[in-house]
Amino acid sequence: MWRRVCVRLSRMRAFQPSLRPAHLVAVSLLSLVACNSIASNPVSSFVGGGTSIVDGNLDQSVSFDAMIEHLATADVVFLGELHDSPDTHRLQARTTRALSDRRDVVVSLEMFERDAQDSVDLYLGGSHDEATFLAQSRPWPNYDPDYRPVIELARQRGLPVVAGNCYRPLASRVAKEGLVAAVGDPWAALHAQAGPGDYHDQFMDAMGGMGAHGGGMAARMELIFQAQCIKDEAMAEGIVDALARHEGALVVHWCGRFHSDFGLGTVERVLRRRPHLKILVVSAVRGSGTPSSVQPDDVNRADYLWYVRN
Repeated sequence: MWRRVCVRLSRMRAFQPSLRPAHLVAVSLLSLVACNSIASNPVSSFVGGGTSIVDGNLDQSVSFDAMIEHLATADVVFLGELHDSPDTHRLQARTTRALSDRRDVVVSLEMFERDAQDSVDLYLGGSHDEATFLAQSRPWPNYDPDYRPVIELARQRGLPVVAGNCYRPLASRVAKEGLVAAVGDPWAALHAQAGPGDYHDQFMDAMGGMGAHGGGMAARMELIFQAQCIKDEAMAEGIVDALARHEGALVVHWCGRFHSDFGLGTVERVLRRRPHLKILVVSAVRGSGTPSSVQPDDVNRADYLWYVRN
């Protein structure tokens, strides 16, 4: 049940392998997961641009301010995005700013890999200019319109930023060799797991059921799933470490929604490390309307649903 994922189990519930020919099908499929997990302003549930906010537990529309007041009570907030949605990114930035008005906030980002942490810190601290930072940190192609606003917010307000994602070459090795490739790697999260369960089943469904085809394809999809999990483990470990370093802070984690929907992926891995944390999840859903209640496909998906058009 959704409500098992927050404090005392109340209120709650992409990997890019190296582009060798043997990996092209898996990469294309995994991009579908990323895009499914891969854009505001007045005080109403309709926050501009055809976007509405729905409380996933109360099954009703709520104002932006009401959502913020609730999110501000958490230890960790997941902002599950659609990577190609400008509406989502604007609302993520607005939400992060509003939360930092109320709490000490640490920003955690899937969009930067662990090895870029020093570059992120040097830029935020003023030791690197932006050109140097971008040259060293390998930002995503849509950095400027979609992620630069939160980095600049952090720079202006002195917010720590966690470069949360797994080092890409490590994820590529896991996709070829399995989790054994992560043992002893300095960029790997400790105690990584990739077993059966709801997350595994949802991942295989998102991959079009290819894991059920048997033979080499089934084995290949299991390795791709392990690569997905090594990313979740890295982000979860980074979030937990940030909470330990910044006592009393709220960690706001930006990620593709597949990593956090239904309290799975990174969320369940944070809770495996810190079972009593209060975690609240937001998920962006693209559609043509502005619903005022939870849509059938979104039951138990998140604490708050952002229904966006673009």
